[in-house]
Amino acid sequence: MTFGFFELFSSALAGFYALVPSYGLAIILLTVAVRVLLLPLSIKQTRSMREMQRIQPEIKRIQAKYKGNRQKMNEEMMALYKEHSVNPFGGCLPLLMQFPVLIGLFYVVREPLRYMGYAAVERGDQIVGWARSNEVTGILAKVQTSALAEGLDSAGRSLNQFLGMRLDCSAGGIISPPEQAAHLLQESCPQGLAAALPYLVLVALMGFTTYYQQKQMQTSRGAGASDAMSQQMQMMGKIMPVMLMFFAYTFPLGVVLYWLTTNVWTIGQQRLVLAAAPPEPPPTGKKAKAAQGDGKSGALTQGEATGSKSKNPVGNTGNGARSGAAAAKGRSSNKKKRRR
Repeated sequence: MTFGFFELFSSALAGFYALVPSYGLAIILLTVAVRVLLLPLSIKQTRSMREMQRIQPEIKRIQAKYKGNRQKMNEEMMALYKEHSVNPFGGCLPLLMQFPVLIGLFYVVREPLRYMGYAAVERGDQIVGWARSNEVTGILAKVQTSALAEGLDSAGRSLNQFLGMRLDCSAGGIISPPEQAAHLLQESCPQGLAAALPYLVLVALMGFTTYYQQKQMQTSRGAGASDAMSQQMQMMGKIMPVMLMFFAYTFPLGVVLYWLTTNVWTIGQQRLVLAAAPPEPPPTGKKAKAAQGDGKSGALTQGEATGSKSKNPVGNTGNGARSGAAAAKGRSSNKKKRRR
């Protein structure tokens, strides 16, 4: 046996279980460790969101100025992002980084002994037990003899107990048990809707915290943000919780516990960041009118430049505007002289 991707998570769980002899707490500690590792990315994400909010007036000005030229608009937008060192898709990176952890933990919680130096004992097409493999060396050999591996081998059902629930069981497996269990522990999961209620509550909590986390990120962009990225985030905030609850319904409870802990950590982290640097309020009054008028002023400037190049005196709008201003100034001066 070789030390691979899934063995990395089984080793981490075995290490945390050695510190705190509780399988559920070991999963929570693993979650905290992952969030600490992703903390620099999360801070960078928050800074990028703040900068995106600050340059919203410039983004709207570019969109209004190059409304009919999408290629030029995209070039100007990319130049603006580069100038301010922001990435409009940077907010998705911490979320994407979590999926490998989610997949790894899913398989480890589902069949933990498989990734702790044990080989499956099969009878036909079913797994009937696990036996230690003699082909393990290095770190995997230590994991094979760890307290977590020995506990799962000798008393797996009791070790998976956490808050009155089984970490290896899923809400869907309890309500509609599969004909063939994916692993031995699934065979002894409780059955019926009443037994599944605590699991469904945890799934619902996971969905709610996912929604609240997305809502918190949208709020941090400021109430005045109405760009395409904000609209996409709002759409994701509605779809993502439902989609994740659908998957969590069939996930082992240990994976749901990991995701719920991740959400709670992220909510607390976002709250601290927002308290330290609250979002800028949207422009009001003269500032709002000035931001809305940027596109119009850009169009007039372009028209003036076109008129100055034309040989037609009527099209020389810049000279006409200056002449009108001078005439108005002269009339005002004459009125003052008459008053005197």
